[in-house]
Amino acid sequence: MLDSEIKRRIDACRNILVGKVSTPNSQVEQTIIALIYKFMDAEELDGQRSFFTNEFAQYGWSKLMAPGMGL
Repeated sequence: MLDSEIKRRIDACRNILVGKVSTPNSQVEQTIIALIYKFMDAEELDGQRSFFTNEFAQYGWSKLMAPGMGL
């Protein structure tokens, strides 16, 4: 069961991620795309990255979500 604090946190996260998107289906779609993008930047089991390498490394999730990149 969700208490009010957990529901408030979930709502805050949802508003940050997809607050400008009006329909719930579109919000789910945007969230899934963000998760896919995030996991594309993850290291493989051998410690190497498959996506966002070489000249595209600057576009990886970890670079875009670095603390200094916020508004």
